[in-house]
Amino acid sequence: MEYYENKEHVEKYIRFTPSHDGSFLIDLLVGALPAGSTVLELGMGPGNDFDVLSRSFEVTGSDFSREFLRLNRARNAEADLLHLDARTLVLDTDRTFDGIYSNKALIHLGREALRESFSRQHAVLNDAGLVLHSFWYGEGEEEYSGLRMVKHTEEELTKMLEGPFNVLDIGRHAKMAENDSVYVLARKAD
Repeated sequence: MEYYENKEHVEKYIRFTPSHDGSFLIDLLVGALPAGSTVLELGMGPGNDFDVLSRSFEVTGSDFSREFLRLNRARNAEADLLHLDARTLVLDTDRTFDGIYSNKALIHLGREALRESFSRQHAVLNDAGLVLHSFWYGEGEEEYSGLRMVKHTEEELTKMLEGPFNVLDIGRHAKMAENDSVYVLARKAD
């Protein structure tokens, strides 16, 4: 993940994604989680979704990239931001959240690392907490400029979440092309 520690790579990413936001996904979360709930965003990148999430929730942004965090702190000094590995979710405190959200941030994790992340998300969620994540749809992995991109299907994500979570909604949506993405909304099981 050193790719996003490079200022030029971060600037390139921001230029590539100026109009891409998670409004569709955030609307799903707004419909499922009470206003004012605490939400942890994993992999906030340039902060587009953080800003939209903040209209409805008490949001804590996080990223593994110190460069993205630096940019977000410069843009919003009051923002609650954490340097956090989405795989291990090791927090400096005993904080818990009502919801955890990511928009294509977990696509860099291999399948075992994603399972580990889901397990850690379960641990930092309050009772009946929700997760909402989106991924590229499909099977296999690809590499772009040294970045791993892992694709997932509805069936695979359901199997990964079964047990610790109850899947409430899962389906495809468009990010750059029709049905190129898959989202999953799941509730922490008892």
